[in-house]
Amino acid sequence: MPTVAERFNFEKVESDGQNFLLDTVKLCKVNCVQELTPEIVNKIGNKGDLNVKFLQAMQLIERQHNMIINQRVHMSQHQSRMIELQDQVISLQERLLTANEGLSKARKVSEDFKTEIVNTFQKEVSSVKQSFSDVVKSGSLKTSAATISTESIKSVAKQIALEEELGRNIMVFGLCEEQNEDICTKVSDVLESLGEKPRVEACRIGKKSPSATRPVKVSLSSSSIVQQILKSSSKLSGTEKFKRVFLAPDRTAEERAHRKELVLELKRRAEVEKDKKLFIRGGKICSLERQK
Repeated sequence: MPTVAERFNFEKVESDGQNFLLDTVKLCKVNCVQELTPEIVNKIGNKGDLNVKFLQAMQLIERQHNMIINQRVHMSQHQSRMIELQDQVISLQERLLTANEGLSKARKVSEDFKTEIVNTFQKEVSSVKQSFSDVVKSGSLKTSAATISTESIKSVAKQIALEEELGRNIMVFGLCEEQNEDICTKVSDVLESLGEKPRVEACRIGKKSPSATRPVKVSLSSSSIVQQILKSSSKLSGTEKFKRVFLAPDRTAEERAHRKELVLELKRRAEVEKDKKLFIRGGKICSLERQK
């Protein structure tokens, strides 16, 4: 690609200008351009030479004028490019700030998760110690020691792992099922309607049926985010798009069976106690008097 000097031919314009000045000074028999006057120019005997010089001067002035215009255009292009680069730098700085904020939040979530694991483990270890103490007090240490050291500890570890896994999950019910759907995008849309934008992993569970919509299991990065979302999940009923969608914590098989029994009991009581508002809270059915 030619340089600016090569495209505008600066050296040729400069050389032609210098030669024109030297020839004119020589023709007028003066030492420099500053000594030229109209009277001296009028003394040139051959008017043809003067006409040639005038024509050369006009051509040289035109070339210089075009060069100045081209330089201005080139400078304008450079200024536009500089502004564009400045905008890109500002955009990159903003993205860097956003990334730093996201990193800080991720570190906070990681610390909360670590603290939660430690606290849960300490509680379970305390429970095992208490069980061991009870065995010692009851005098059955010999028959139970092996059980405490192996089966109980394995059971505690399995229970901790299960609770941690379930604590990071949310179940989504009533979310319409479609062919070749992007389920993660669908779940993200639901959570965004609650003002939450976590990173999610989601999949439908259960056997596919044309007459039923399968629930969606959603995995998040920490149980604290799960609790935050569940607290605001009641807002879905006030949206037009997701008013038939509801969220629930992920439960063990025993918890699901107990929940099913509670729901059936709630429906039975709702038929009888029509003057009360019934709901499930804390693993039991609660009721409030309806306002008249």
